[in-house]
Order: sequence, then structure tokens, then C-alpha cells
Amino acid sequence: MVQEMYIKEFNGNILGIIRTESNGDQTAIDYRTQKIVGYYRATFDTTTDPSGRVIARGNCVTALIYGNRS
Repeated sequence: MVQEMYIKEFNGNILGIIRTESNGDQTAIDYRTQKIVGYYRATFDTTTDPSGRVIARGNCVTALIYGNRS
């Protein structure tokens, strides 16, 4: 089962979506463009960019959504 959580600014504007799979993997999506900005792979406990390059150890997908604002 896939769950979705919306990431919002203080004023309520939606910035992104985090989709969580049943195995704990997460996908971070920019709300405006609907483009994937990164992944969290629970098995490896790493956050990657869309091309698979490791960004951080641990789960930092929310930071990718906030960092993607322009």
C-alpha cells in the first residue's frame, strides 16, 4: 500500500509530496512540476537524487523538497 504525505509551507502552499511504499522506500516529488527530486531507500538507509547519486545517509527526502524551491 502506498501512502502520500503533502509537505506544505507555513501559509498552506503545497511544496511537495512524499510517497511511502510498504517496504519503507520513499519518493520525493515537487508538487508544482510533478518531477521526482529524490529517493530514500530504506534497505540501504540512504537518500539519493533522481539519478541515484547518494546525497545523504539516512532519510532526507523532506529536505530535498524544501531545497527544490525556486
